[in-house]
Amino acid sequence: MDILYLPTSLEVNGKAYDIDSDFRTCIKIFQYLEDNQYNDYEKMQLMLGLLFVNDILEEDIDAAITQASIFLDCGRSSSENSNGLKYGRLYSWTQDLQYIIAAANASLGFSCRGTKYLHWWDFMTALMECKECTLSTLIYQRKLRKQGKQSKADKEWWTENKEIAELENKVILTTEEQTALDKFNKLLG
Repeated sequence: MDILYLPTSLEVNGKAYDIDSDFRTCIKIFQYLEDNQYNDYEKMQLMLGLLFVNDILEEDIDAAITQASIFLDCGRSSSENSNGLKYGRLYSWTQDLQYIIAAANASLGFSCRGTKYLHWWDFMTALMECKECTLSTLIYQRKLRKQGKQSKADKEWWTENKEIAELENKVILTTEEQTALDKFNKLLG
């Protein structure tokens, strides 16, 4: 995908499929993807159903999932973004949504919710450019905690802000943690 343009359709097996590229739709997709009440098949169905305006032909489903994933990752394939889970999950599209919206609004200079349409990539660009805010503090503190590098002041901050700092118990493992778990499960037979 060419990141100089904002796609409103995706090419899947040589066919152009229109997509709903508004940030609200994409946030809903990520909320479903992090919700453990759905299995992987259901999550992929929800993603395709929300993102693509029309039904996907059966023979295009696998390619559509790949293209949707690249679109949702702002044009990057998973091989280009291999550090994504280095520290595990550091934010939640559900739990942290108010802080995500506030950070994007600050970068954009207007309320994203107040606009009729904002392309997902523009929303994510604004989010990536957020300066010091509640969201960046939460991500920083969660990263420090996962690394075991919290100072005394960081530990005090965590204790005072535990309600918003602790991610809900929806487990997403780092690559290393998943590898260790897989080895352990293999030993169990």
